[in-house]
Amino acid sequence: MLLSHDQKNRSKKSISVQSLLAFLIVPVFAGWLISTGYAEDQLQPSQLTGGSQIRKAFRSVVSTPRSWTVRIRSNGKEACLGAIVGADGWILTKASQLEGHLTCELSTSERHEAEIVGVDGKLDLALIKIDAKGLPTVKWQSAIDPRVGQWLVTPGLSMSPVSVGVLSVPRRAIKPEPGVLGVRIDDAKGGALVKQVMRESGAEEAGLQAGDVILNVAGEDIESASALSNFVQKFLPGDRVLLKVLREKEELTTVVVLTDPQMLIYDRLREMQKKMGGDLSRRKTGFTEVLQHDTVLRPEDCGGVIVDLKGEAIGLNIARAGRTKSFAIPANHVIPMIEKLKLKQYAPYNPVKDAKEHTVSTNTSS
Repeated sequence: MLLSHDQKNRSKKSISVQSLLAFLIVPVFAGWLISTGYAEDQLQPSQLTGGSQIRKAFRSVVSTPRSWTVRIRSNGKEACLGAIVGADGWILTKASQLEGHLTCELSTSERHEAEIVGVDGKLDLALIKIDAKGLPTVKWQSAIDPRVGQWLVTPGLSMSPVSVGVLSVPRRAIKPEPGVLGVRIDDAKGGALVKQVMRESGAEEAGLQAGDVILNVAGEDIESASALSNFVQKFLPGDRVLLKVLREKEELTTVVVLTDPQMLIYDRLREMQKKMGGDLSRRKTGFTEVLQHDTVLRPEDCGGVIVDLKGEAIGLNIARAGRTKSFAIPANHVIPMIEKLKLKQYAPYNPVKDAKEHTVSTNTSS
């Protein structure tokens, strides 16, 4: 009850440690940090309820990992974090957050333009490249999973970490849920008629309008409303699909980012989520194995490493899935992907090509 009451009274600003943590755990934890050398300064009683003060206690943990971390911007806006996995400018991050012109900011404040080299849709990982040499690279810890309840820390570019939390459960699979365009449809000659565009959907963001006729999705011609539903169900929330649309005798093309159907159906749930902790990641399902932790992250803070108290990366943060539920791809799944993507064994993201290779469970929504 304490956590629920406190969360409802916080502002939208994302914080790293919930008040329950501060009130119940931090007094003991702060003393432990001091005794083990992880804290720089003793926290005073008046500081034990401040998220920023608590994060400062973990500065020594992220002093090295922050040098592996980059901030990625897409068309000038914060998109995600990334992890430097090659000294000559190779960076691993979350694929579904990337679009348009990409830039990377290092912990040294240097900025570089970046290009996508390869994408693995199953893990939602992307390898990007910047023109740089001699960069510090991630130190992985893949031999042993952290214990449930063990502290985990997400580094950013600053001296203090982005967020702090604990491992919630042992590693587990996250079943896939098909994405939707966010439209109500009916049959039309040569395609599917858009009868309504749902609020805050990918279709709305892409500019679809009632009266549009969807002719083609990701290279697949659409002959009816049912054909559209059957084809779109092959994709996950966060996937981008290329649409060809007929609008008043003019053919248009647009890219739609597919939406989580639950967030469209339950408007009140979505609004409550925003008030209690901010947005969730668009792609947050369909992972073979994840480490689930209670760290509070923005979607824009996924894509970088999460480390243990030794400062070693035990995984890559891949999604914020709930108010206090975030997922990380374990290091032993991430490491093999780096060389595969570096050697271009996976092609750059192509909505048309990937559509025919992407298969998940079925759903009748569009």
